Amino acid sequence: MKQNEFKPTDRKYGFPKNTPKRTRRSLEIVPGLIVWMFILAPFFFALMGWNTAFIIYVAYLVAYWTVRSVKFVYGILVGLKRMKHETAVDWMHKIKSEKQSEFEKLKFIYICPVYAESLDTLEPSFEAWVNSDVGADKIDVVIAMEEGKQDFQKKNFEYLQEKYGEFFNSMQYYVHPAGIPGEIAGVKGGNINWATRNYVKELEDRGENLEEYLLITCDSDLRPHPKYLSAVSYKYLTVEEPNMRFYTSALHTFNNNLWRVAPIIRAQSAMLTLVILHEWVIRKTRRFPGSNEEVYARDSFSSYIVNLQTLKDVQFWDPEIANDDTAFFWNAQVRTKGQFKSQEVYIPTYNDAVENKNLWESHKSYYKQQHRWGWGIINLPISAASMIADKEFPLRRKLILFHMMFENQIWYLTIIFVLTFGLKIMGWLNPAYQFSAFSYNLPKLLSYIFTFITLSNIPMVFARRKITPVPKGWKWWRHGLDFIETLLVTVNMLTFGFIPYLQAMTEMMFGKTDSNRNFYITEKVKMGK
Repeated sequence: MKQNEFKPTDRKYGFPKNTPKRTRRSLEIVPGLIVWMFILAPFFFALMGWNTAFIIYVAYLVAYWTVRSVKFVYGILVGLKRMKHETAVDWMHKIKSEKQSEFEKLKFIYICPVYAESLDTLEPSFEAWVNSDVGADKIDVVIAMEEGKQDFQKKNFEYLQEKYGEFFNSMQYYVHPAGIPGEIAGVKGGNINWATRNYVKELEDRGENLEEYLLITCDSDLRPHPKYLSAVSYKYLTVEEPNMRFYTSALHTFNNNLWRVAPIIRAQSAMLTLVILHEWVIRKTRRFPGSNEEVYARDSFSSYIVNLQTLKDVQFWDPEIANDDTAFFWNAQVRTKGQFKSQEVYIPTYNDAVENKNLWESHKSYYKQQHRWGWGIINLPISAASMIADKEFPLRRKLILFHMMFENQIWYLTIIFVLTFGLKIMGWLNPAYQFSAFSYNLPKLLSYIFTFITLSNIPMVFARRKITPVPKGWKWWRHGLDFIETLLVTVNMLTFGFIPYLQAMTEMMFGKTDSNRNFYITEKVKMGK
């Protein structure tokens, strides 16, 4: 295969090829422009003396955040109940009783992207896949290597093949060449795209039916629960339009190393697990007001499973954009005119939180990772350009998807900043506000609301400890510290969960999309004592 055959034929830098440069740049500017408008709104309203208008906006944010906090706790509790139920189910028994003949045809491909990961990271993952209750003999392993680390990883492959090759159906690797023109470096998209396209060509040359394969894509540190693949298999064999969906765990945990990482990274990683769980319970689908029009709103994050023919139909991944996981979902959505679906199982997967050799390096790695994630905002202008150009795409579905992207990727980013600093800025820049009834009553109301939200952390901590049990032998004070660490989530939302995302949006706004082609590959390094 030629290098130009390893990217979507109808895209350039992710955008439809016929997108005018002026349209592309306008769409890239919009997210950053809107975010900065929300951030600077307190300054603008204070200087204009529009106290009442700003107070109404803050009151709306308070109400929104309160309702969201209640739904958040409810979603977590429901998710825990579903986890308890699904982990107790014998999925293989259900498959053999109901769908044995269909299951016998089903095969899995495990795409394992690697860069500088050592066997300390890789071997526990391979051990976990071997222990899958569907049987490792149904899994073909494809290791996707980067050219710069191929000598190191080929030695790892030889070791893993010798130890686990007898269990899997097959094991092989592909080496992704460095420096392919237009490709983004530092993300796994180009790597898995190269390996998967090569492997698909091999399967087609052998006359294999791609629809009989489910492809597993995830980071190399992911360790699945033994029942993960059987639960996915059962859902795949029983839902309507199984090939029009991706499949994933609603419990994306960081249990591999959570109790070893830096406190703020631990707090946010644990919170991310709960956020993902809550969204699968509460926000899986969206409806257009006054209509039964339903769009699936949960996008793919980090690890998911999809039918191989479906993946080929949506032209795999685009190596020219700085995102591969959520980009897959949005690409599938725009190509299916909003009909692509999300399907979860409440069986956990276990992943690594960001960690490096010491605290300073860990926080640097965490910032760089969040900056890379922040560039996921590129999906918004790309999807917008695709939907705007597609006249057959139903308007209602477009509006639902636009609203979802605006809420999750733009507006949500600014809420904590405005609630934390908005009224203070109003008081500093507008002396008249300091003598109003608002300046006295609203901060008191906010303090009550924030106290309520803080108390809601208590059930959240208990829920999190059900998903990620604490180490045995803790002293009483360490349990107390565990509750206090939850407050670091707010600190994160004003630092690591805010600044690198704002940086990415601002870079895109000022046209750094083409020049910013290299990103940080998160290192898999254990922290020293």
